[in-house]
Amino acid sequence: MSDVIWETFDGLFKSLHRQGRRVEELEARVVELERRLQERAGFASQPEAAERVVKQMPTEKAA
Repeated sequence: MSDVIWETFDGLFKSLHRQGRRVEELEARVVELERRLQERAGFASQPEAAERVVKQMPTEKAA
């Protein structure tokens, strides 16, 4: 009976360890995806910023 309890405990411990590693991998992936999303948002806002700068430039008058 004691062997069955220890085997069950061992199996649960190993399962918990595997799940913990998976959670860590998923958290790292989420961080990476959030970083990429912020980069894309930064790239998307750059054309708008460049357009604003161009609009603010003084236009030359045709003589």
